[in-house]
Amino acid sequence: MNSSLLSPSAMQRTVVVFALLGLAVIFLSSIWYRIQSPSLVVETHARQADQQMMARIAGLMQEVQENPENLHAILDLAGFFMQNEEWDRAYSFWNRALELDPDHQLALNQAGFTLFRMGEHARARDKFKRLLEINPENHQGHYNLAIIYKYYLDDQEMAREHFQTILKLDPDNQELLERVRQELETPAPGEGT
Repeated sequence: MNSSLLSPSAMQRTVVVFALLGLAVIFLSSIWYRIQSPSLVVETHARQADQQMMARIAGLMQEVQENPENLHAILDLAGFFMQNEEWDRAYSFWNRALELDPDHQLALNQAGFTLFRMGEHARARDKFKRLLEINPENHQGHYNLAIIYKYYLDDQEMAREHFQTILKLDPDNQELLERVRQELETPAPGEGT
């Protein structure tokens, strides 16, 4: 009867083999599950990035609350909100930046773009015009004004003038120059083909 039973050392080896096989099955099934569900990894990374961004925004908000004249923090906040297409919040921070430095070219350009995205084309025009008063060679300001005039304020003469100014300035941006040439060749809405 004893001969049919396993010895204690054989029993230990059997348990170890089954335990190792069990671990191997668990490991392989987890790899298979990851292959079948790759979004788990992506979602985890996205969640971590969101948490990091929220922590960064919270830190910047605290910095602005403690030091309301910290232009760098205000600009960073405006950029974060703009990136997330929270136009009202972005504009409030671009506006705060302009209160501290009315001639800040980036803030003027981005405030104008934000107003444009909010559908406030006349106010956006005013920001871009102010930008060009400070820097008449700012080709982005000319382009933004031309688009607003052409498509939103129905002033084709002003649009053409700003597009042509960009060609005269001849920026290094070949893609921009090509878009300007296309805009000059394309009739405005309502002008026909």
